[in-house]
Amino acid sequence: PRDRRLGCALIDTLPHEHRQSATHFLSWTWSYKLSMVRSALENWLGARDMRAENVFLFMCFFVNNQYRILVNHETIGAAELEHVIEENLKRIGKVVAILDTWDNPRYLTRIWTIFEQVVAIKLNVHVTMVLPAAASRSCLDEFERGKAGIIRVKNSLTKVHSQSAEAFAPEDEAAVKDLIKKTIPGGFEEVDKKIIHFMIRWVGDQMEMHMRSLVTTNGETQCTQGSFTVCGGEVEVEVIPSSPPSLRDLSLS
Repeated sequence: PRDRRLGCALIDTLPHEHRQSATHFLSWTWSYKLSMVRSALENWLGARDMRAENVFLFMCFFVNNQYRILVNHETIGAAELEHVIEENLKRIGKVVAILDTWDNPRYLTRIWTIFEQVVAIKLNVHVTMVLPAAASRSCLDEFERGKAGIIRVKNSLTKVHSQSAEAFAPEDEAAVKDLIKKTIPGGFEEVDKKIIHFMIRWVGDQMEMHMRSLVTTNGETQCTQGSFTVCGGEVEVEVIPSSPPSLRDLSLS
């Protein structure tokens, strides 16, 4: 281990070629299934036409020393917590957020992921929101229902209540919420407004992408997935090819 103490982070077990400087910060929740994470990341790689071996993810489960956290109960205070998250986002400069589904996503009920989004917005860091394949198809099915379907997607993705959001560890939940109250003007209400605004833009982007696919296929419905990037008020739309690359060489950092 880097600190020369018993127990190490999972990343420390990997050969050097698979643990280099992070290219992207991954925002996700621990309750996700591995298959869902793989599907979302493969969609994202396909959208960007990136080679997996050139991508290094900062994924807390692997990068943080879980032995120290879970066994030795070594944690940091709220003040240091904000500094650590901000420094990681500043250093890496890009966030990939895995939204598990459009239909009442768990992502929007976890205080960690909500806080990561708020910090990214504050720092003007690129955030790319991605869905796994099944959720993307389901979202397009709702759009095909017209106004009722669009409103259903929008309503589902704007149910944000940061004050009641949870974390696996009660002490983490308390620390993050205390940080929100102390450092964000307007507190939880302002956090909710920022995330809701972000998600409304995401829904609009998905609609635009779907319309583009209909136009380019002469009116024939085509089931494509996409990712959405926000930075400095700009929206970037991407259509994902039907055969995304493999994750076999995706690395951690």
